[in-house]
Amino acid sequence: MKNKLLTKLLLLPMALIMGSTAFAQMTVSGTVSDANGPVPGVNVVVQGTSSGAQTDFDGNYSISDVASDATLVFSYIGYATQEVAVNGQSTVDVTLAEDAQALAEVVVIGYGTTTVKDATGSVTAVTAEDFNQGVITSPEQLIQGKTAGVQISQSNGEPGAGIDIRIRGAASVRSNNNPLFVVDGIPLSGGNTSAETANTGIGSNSVKNPLAFINPNDIESISILKDAS
Repeated sequence: MKNKLLTKLLLLPMALIMGSTAFAQMTVSGTVSDANGPVPGVNVVVQGTSSGAQTDFDGNYSISDVASDATLVFSYIGYATQEVAVNGQSTVDVTLAEDAQALAEVVVIGYGTTTVKDATGSVTAVTAEDFNQGVITSPEQLIQGKTAGVQISQSNGEPGAGIDIRIRGAASVRSNNNPLFVVDGIPLSGGNTSAETANTGIGSNSVKNPLAFINPNDIESISILKDAS
């Protein structure tokens, strides 16, 4: 009788230890990258919960209070979503693969990126397959006549001469009517663009073509935002 009681008392602490191990909470961290290096802004969520984080500029993330048997979901626009089991590991590194179909639906707008179906503004994209062919000396010639509501004219025939681009007419809330040019996420600045004149972006000086420094053959696509996006 005493032996049976002792066995039961020994089994009880062992069961408690096993139970606490199965539901152990831990901090999981790691790096998310793709074929070109770290990917910032990736959403990392613990599956079935609202707990998660976003990767920083170097692609690093850290999530606390994660169950050892949890599954992490990695998602980012233009990449295939991945689900990775933690399996008690404190470090989980992931390499994302591009999703060609999802990438084709991505639209870059003034304040970030979104998808075609979620975009509320008017955005037109002209890809390399639809560019004008022939002798092209300046990037804007690639899309001349390709988009409704967009008028492009050049002040004279000199190389690098100024251009006028009008989107949906000449009306504008700014002091000039030329658009803002953004190349790979970087706004281009014109010669007299300043806070004093309340001008933001290129187009305030029509003497020089702001796109003249770009080789038309290096352009993959051109997106035109026809509203305040």
